[in-house]
Amino acid sequence: MKRICLFLFFSLTFYCRLAHAQLGEIGIYPLDLQMGARPLGMGAAFSGLADDVNCLLYNPGGMAWAKGISLTFRDFDNITAVQAYPTGLGSSLGLAVVTSKVSDVPVMGGTANSNSNILVLSFGTKLNFLPVFYKQPALQRLGIGINIKGLLTQTLRRTGQPDRSATGWDMDLGLLWKGSDWWTAGISLQNILPAKALGGGLLKWDVGGEEGIPATEKLAFSARIIGDLGSPIFMEERELVLNGELDFSSLHPTLLRIGGEYGFNKTYFFRAGVMQQYKPGEVSAALNLGAGYRNPDWGVDVVSYREPLRQESQTYISILYFPKEWVVVEKLEVEKPAVMLETAIEKISLEDNIVTYNDRIEVFGKVKPGVEVYVNGLRAFTAEDNTFKVVIPLQPEKNLIVVEARYEGEKKVWKYKVLRKAKVVIAEEKQIEQQLKKALTPEEKEALRKKEQEIKERRSKVEELVTLGVIEVSPEAEFKLQASVTRGEMATWLAKSTGLPLPKVERDLFLDVKRDHPLAPFIKLVVDWDLLKPYPDGTFRPEASVSKEEGEKLFKILKVKG
Repeated sequence: MKRICLFLFFSLTFYCRLAHAQLGEIGIYPLDLQMGARPLGMGAAFSGLADDVNCLLYNPGGMAWAKGISLTFRDFDNITAVQAYPTGLGSSLGLAVVTSKVSDVPVMGGTANSNSNILVLSFGTKLNFLPVFYKQPALQRLGIGINIKGLLTQTLRRTGQPDRSATGWDMDLGLLWKGSDWWTAGISLQNILPAKALGGGLLKWDVGGEEGIPATEKLAFSARIIGDLGSPIFMEERELVLNGELDFSSLHPTLLRIGGEYGFNKTYFFRAGVMQQYKPGEVSAALNLGAGYRNPDWGVDVVSYREPLRQESQTYISILYFPKEWVVVEKLEVEKPAVMLETAIEKISLEDNIVTYNDRIEVFGKVKPGVEVYVNGLRAFTAEDNTFKVVIPLQPEKNLIVVEARYEGEKKVWKYKVLRKAKVVIAEEKQIEQQLKKALTPEEKEALRKKEQEIKERRSKVEELVTLGVIEVSPEAEFKLQASVTRGEMATWLAKSTGLPLPKVERDLFLDVKRDHPLAPFIKLVVDWDLLKPYPDGTFRPEASVSKEEGEKLFKILKVKG
């Protein structure tokens, strides 16, 4: 009887030890959460970016700027729901529910199946609610966050063994540093509780025994290489974000994850990433590919991802919703300011598509108390009555004026297009003014006014061409609408309007256009592109006046009515 008891004791001890060791031996870590089609599309290198609701699962430091709801699923057994609800004070509360199933994992003696249900509570903030930190500019760019993760149920089934289940909980800590408008860095410490601290840091099996939860440290970096203002490479409505991450753990070698996202029109996105993962005895690497769509209210992402335990390709889909009434900082979530705006910017003198002849523009308005205004990167002086004013120089042609409203570390950006037109003096306009002064009868005056209006309309067209650099008119010179245009001048205007590079002229073009003629490159281009034709006698006649037919062709090409 004593031998039987000893045998049962050692068998039970071995059975319990086997049970609590099997998750790690199989390579299943239920509290290592890697979900969301967008992060997986970038190789799960997301801890340094952490710029949407999925940051809760990767780096809770990003929760300081997060809002929205995400639902990710592969099938009915693998669903993740995440929510980040902003308080309006630079902080957000988060909640996630994760159900996961891994089936038919090859193990010694058969296969294993795992089911888990996890609840995550999260909080992230920039510490702005503490007066001591409110005035510190550096801390406005730092987000910190914490997760409390509870494993509600963990079921393990192995061939030839009874089913068993476990419960447990742990914590994550995350930091996100927004170094500038184009790069961020993050640190994520996952499963940081020491074993048995506060009853957490391990899994407790129903058959007895405990299993430690491996901790992971992540160092990550993200850079928006191509983007709008503030990026190293400026491309309007284009964006390229590159991410990198190193994952450290005592259980496996250091893992490298790199990925990127290319977006255009802030609507369509393509993603790719190389994701290293650990399974017992080896490190595998796979290429993940994804795509996404966004509009102001909702979005959808999809990714093709390789699961390491069975080396099978899987597809995840995420559906996202961004409630408009959920705002991170209430005073800056506003629509584009018009002349009157009852929000952060109460008044502003700008509007879209302003046309001016001036070489500078004065931007002025009024803001709410505490709001700072920057115009094209220049801090606008704000008076005691909260009015501001700044003078911005303008370049010929199109100008982009960017207005930033900054408040409590948040900022909102608006863009305005301003066209600085060239001022052209029309000789005929002066003649009409003089004739109007001398006109005696109403009929004569009415006829002159109609002619004056026609000249003004034609002047506007000429100013457009001068502004675009198609026609060259010196500021002090008068432009005569009725003056004849030479074929050489027309060749120059047509060549400039095409935007094509001027060709090299290595030999004489025509009898009267030698290769060293100042207009030779322009003439060669328009002749090669069949915009103007030479004469049958082998001449081009650059000094000859343009015919009526050629003039109509000119304005048709330039899309200007004569």
